[in-house]
Amino acid sequence: MLKSTGTGERGTQKGSRARVMVTVAVAGPLIVLVLMCLLQLRQQFDGVQTQTTWIGDTPVTVYRPIGASQMPHEKLPVLVAHGFGGSRQMMEALSSALARAGHPVLAFDFIGHGRHPKPLSPQVTQIEGTTRQLVTQTIDMLAAARTMFGAQDAVALLGHSMATDIVVRAARETGETGPVVAISMYSDAVTQAFPARLLVISGQWEPHLRAIALEKLRLVQPGAAENTTVTSPTAERRAVYAPLTEHVGVLYSPQTLAEAVSWIGGAPAPSTGLAATMPRPGLWILGTLAGLWALFWPVSRLLANDSPAPAAVPARRFIGCALLPALPAGLVLVLPVPAPHDLAIFGPLTAFFAVWGGLQLALLRPSSFTLRRIDIGAACLLLVWSIGVFALAMDAIWAAFVPSGPRLALFGLLTLGTVPFLIADQLLTDRAALWRVWLLRVAPLVTLGAVMSILPTSLGVGFTVLPVLALFYLVYGTMGRWVARRAGPTGPALALGIILAWSIAASTPLFATD
Repeated sequence: MLKSTGTGERGTQKGSRARVMVTVAVAGPLIVLVLMCLLQLRQQFDGVQTQTTWIGDTPVTVYRPIGASQMPHEKLPVLVAHGFGGSRQMMEALSSALARAGHPVLAFDFIGHGRHPKPLSPQVTQIEGTTRQLVTQTIDMLAAARTMFGAQDAVALLGHSMATDIVVRAARETGETGPVVAISMYSDAVTQAFPARLLVISGQWEPHLRAIALEKLRLVQPGAAENTTVTSPTAERRAVYAPLTEHVGVLYSPQTLAEAVSWIGGAPAPSTGLAATMPRPGLWILGTLAGLWALFWPVSRLLANDSPAPAAVPARRFIGCALLPALPAGLVLVLPVPAPHDLAIFGPLTAFFAVWGGLQLALLRPSSFTLRRIDIGAACLLLVWSIGVFALAMDAIWAAFVPSGPRLALFGLLTLGTVPFLIADQLLTDRAALWRVWLLRVAPLVTLGAVMSILPTSLGVGFTVLPVLALFYLVYGTMGRWVARRAGPTGPALALGIILAWSIAASTPLFATD
């Protein structure tokens, strides 16, 4: 008996040592990758000083060339505005590139976005609703930039996506004569003569927006081709595309950086080879986040592998669990479920997740599929890495991803729905066949998308939840599966429910209710 026990202990010790060796062997190169990417990202700020502050209720970041006097600056000041669902962080590659070129830059969070505490107007289809609100804010930021940088003449404007229309309208109302850079542009406010100097940049994989850019270019010179600059007695205009990019990637393309810096600097086009000298922040952001994500796999192997194989859920019951919640959960989305601060979409979303997960747990028949003991250690490990490492890194180098202000209360509310939703999800997907995982995750995405498309006025404002949920499944869902294989599904399920609530609360634009 003693001999047998000793052998078992030695086997356990060998297994523990093996796990540590695998962890070190895999983690080492990944740590090097992450550090290398962070170093490259840091280099985009060489010669740039930054300051984060507030102007009224608006959080802003100021970028200045190191050593530049407070005012007046030698080069044109620039106001930088992000797109829908974005934040100042997403525009940082452009802001820092302009500052390196000598321009003082003011970047800000729109109302309802990033760290801004106030909600947007729900009147998204009316020019005098949400658009009016954002134009007014942009005009205020334009005035602040003039004061801050001592601008005597023009201020340049740069916007992405939604902000392209906003900055053009703000420039028109204020009579601003500075150059405008519109990235992934859609705006009815652009005319043959206004803005006087307009650069439109699209991603190569944005055919519809490239067509709009070409249409606006040909207002100045009919028959003009893409990637050219045209002039008239009243306007100068250029429309280009950034190779191998889409709606978000276009912000980090060296071609985009070169075009924006040159245009705001007064040149009709970038000099030959300028794009090759620009940093590639998109590559380093992706490398950092991918490295941190992959690094969790060896970290998760430090958990003891003591989770027994789960009993398979019969196919008929599984399909029922995957599909039957769609109708009742979809219907609950239309109910006026209240949320803290009278904010739209979050109450119905919480109810949607709660009903979906609750019905799945009921269909699982807990008498047959008992919830196992929650592994608190596994839950904490996943939570600490997902929020304390991955989410904070994302917030620092890419996009606002930390709930603040009213978003903290929304985070707490959402957990009431996301925790049961993810507990059911993890019980059903624990070591399940890939087709089961896909079916279980596609069903709520399709249901949410369908109801939002049917009721775009009341629910469409929350459409960013769809890509957030899809990315959550891809990134955090995979991390949860790594933990569940070693510690069982309930620990990671609890953590994943909290992480999903965090992700939605941090990233979804805030809208007031009607």
